[in-house]
Amino acid sequence: MASREEIVTVPDRYIAAVSAGDVDTIMSLYNDNPWVEDPIGEPAHEGAEGVRAFYQALADSGVKIKLTRITPVCVVGNEAAFSFKVDVDLGEMTISMVTIDTMVFDDDGRIARMRAFADSQASPDDRD
Repeated sequence: MASREEIVTVPDRYIAAVSAGDVDTIMSLYNDNPWVEDPIGEPAHEGAEGVRAFYQALADSGVKIKLTRITPVCVVGNEAAFSFKVDVDLGEMTISMVTIDTMVFDDDGRIARMRAFADSQASPDDRD
């Protein structure tokens, strides 16, 4: 099983790669048979080809996305959760929201499963 120290580094690398639209780096973080549900409620993307197509479509969309982690990475066993702010630059306006991603890691410390709790109604400035 991957160590906590290995797992806790992945979210920042993931956030940087998604923000940059770097699909090759994103895919290097996943294992050979990944499963992604992003956002929750949408059909899952399965296998390396399906997951790569999802991130490639995001990168090719022309939308500029900036992700900023806002909480520590919480690790229990081979799973992690973390939240981040998403800024989507649509040119004439920017939409901001908060999302929490959960990841399950394989024994080599690569992402096997990812789920995104993307809440378009939550503001990064909300403090309940």
